[in-house]
Amino acid sequence: MLFLYRFFLASYKGFRHYFDFSGRTSKLDFWLFLLFFLTAYLLVWLLDHFFLTSVVVLKDLPFSNFLPSGYFDEEVGLLVLAYRPIMAVPTLSATVRRLRDVGKSGWWSLLWVFPLPILGWFWLIPWLAADSKHENDEFE
Repeated sequence: MLFLYRFFLASYKGFRHYFDFSGRTSKLDFWLFLLFFLTAYLLVWLLDHFFLTSVVVLKDLPFSNFLPSGYFDEEVGLLVLAYRPIMAVPTLSATVRRLRDVGKSGWWSLLWVFPLPILGWFWLIPWLAADSKHENDEFE
């Protein structure tokens, strides 16, 4: 029960700080928000894949070889196309706040997409999983 409470609290914090790139985010809150992001994405994808028709074939887009999701699902529908930009800002802001908490610059969050999406994750994920560099447990 406590896990579900923390899960929904972390998701709420992620949306409450939608455009807030200042402050810090704890490791637990960040990973719970990311779990919410992935769970919601899976739900959106399932609805999109089984109940709606495909709108875009990702392989037909320019630079499609740089889209990691294109390797798993070549065709996406309207729900997935809407979900990605809506969730981009809160995910980016949570990443920036988490990187600040471990003592890194928020600019490193660009490794989610540059230089190559999956290649940058090898540097980014260990930082996001690192312990806080701050002594107190109060987060902004």
